[in-house]
Amino acid sequence: MRAALDEVCSHIPAESISARRFVASRILECAGRGVTDFDDLRTAGRRAVLDRFASVDAARSMLR
Repeated sequence: MRAALDEVCSHIPAESISARRFVASRILECAGRGVTDFDDLRTAGRRAVLDRFASVDAARSMLR
């Protein structure tokens, strides 16, 4: 789970704790349903970014 979180959040500044927490919560929800595959957890994290920010580019600009 940690590796998936780190990869998904690699473009999110470390000080953006609320964004990272949101992504982590989605990965944990997925894992709580029994999903343990790295790619599936990473996908859940990426979806969280899209849900929260609509796009990766929007997330980058909002978090600068």
